Amino acid sequence: MKTKPIYLEDPYCKTMDASILEVLPEREGISRLILDQTVFYPMGGGQPTDQGFLTFADGSKREVYQVLLKEGEINHFIKTPHPPSIGQKVHGTIDWERRYKNMKVHSAGHIIDFALYLLGYSPSPLHPCKGDHGKKPFVHYVGSLGKDIKPELQEKVDELIQKNLRFSWSFESLEDLEKEALYLQPGLPKNKPLRALRLEGVATVADGGTIVAATLEVEKCIILSIEDTGTETIMRYQVE
Repeated sequence: MKTKPIYLEDPYCKTMDASILEVLPEREGISRLILDQTVFYPMGGGQPTDQGFLTFADGSKREVYQVLLKEGEINHFIKTPHPPSIGQKVHGTIDWERRYKNMKVHSAGHIIDFALYLLGYSPSPLHPCKGDHGKKPFVHYVGSLGKDIKPELQEKVDELIQKNLRFSWSFESLEDLEKEALYLQPGLPKNKPLRALRLEGVATVADGGTIVAATLEVEKCIILSIEDTGTETIMRYQVE
């Protein structure tokens, strides 16, 4: 990857100064930029894209409306009548209100997962499959419990939030992460360091999204429903 992902090390960083490495015309009025570093989180892992603005040396400002990971590179989609040039300097600012909300929703999904682990339900008999942390967030598991656990799950989630436990992260090899993590998602790359996400005193998982510093920042996570098909279980939730 040509771009240093600042957001992985410091999710609270709101701005950056960067240089344009590549300019890829997308369509009329739209250009796709690859920068040497970025605070913009690209849509992925169930977390929505960051949005914001890039300001150029002449004072002009361009909207970053979408950031995507394409062919291993972080692409910033900007609205501009004239494509910028390689080597130009830009100052980036994310929409912090949007980012922070996404951080809280994403972190709440992990709190649910850690709560299920503490209750003895994950990673077995419920094995984590995927999650979505957008407008209608959920965490999806393979497996079934055959009983209603909503009240006890809500109680454990509330408990973890009120304890204000710290999240922390570091970059590890796949071999080291295999030794520490509760489970690993299929298809993780073997040729680069992976990020280990830890919840204080609980457990470790692999994760690449933006996370709050401590559970109390989530404030309130409500379990809306638990859908159990007999082979799959979906936990739908919202953050208030």
